[in-house]
Amino acid sequence: MTDAEFHESLGRIRRRHWLHYGAQALLMGGVVLATGPRMAVGAAANPRLATWPALLLLGALVPVVGALLYAVSRGLRPNLRRPYAENLRVYQARTLLRDSLLGLLALPLLASYVVTQQATDLAICGGLLLVLGRLTVPSVKTYQRWLVR
Repeated sequence: MTDAEFHESLGRIRRRHWLHYGAQALLMGGVVLATGPRMAVGAAANPRLATWPALLLLGALVPVVGALLYAVSRGLRPNLRRPYAENLRVYQARTLLRDSLLGLLALPLLASYVVTQQATDLAICGGLLLVLGRLTVPSVKTYQRWLVR
């Protein structure tokens, strides 16, 4: 693999990284906005009592999904005996799983938006995803650290 091919592959991984954060944010936001009107908030007799089963289910699913993603990502390790292209594919899969796991951190803010209906929760959620995306951008340096680890 030439240096130009390596940088092209890493650029493709970087673009997929940003695409993944955007797609996950749209998916989570779409689900929350679609199910939000069905939740009993605001005018309900006791909105906390009416929405607690859904929020409890969400609170139980997030750690389970997070633990599964973490367990799978820990198994994705580099092997210096593999071809470069194979290690890049493993690195891309690991990056995708890590991004999915970090994206789940925005769910409590989205759940808060369902209950409070304040736009600041959505703005903070978007800001959190942007910061997480910026902090975890794949680069040559991070790939090399992962490779020798």
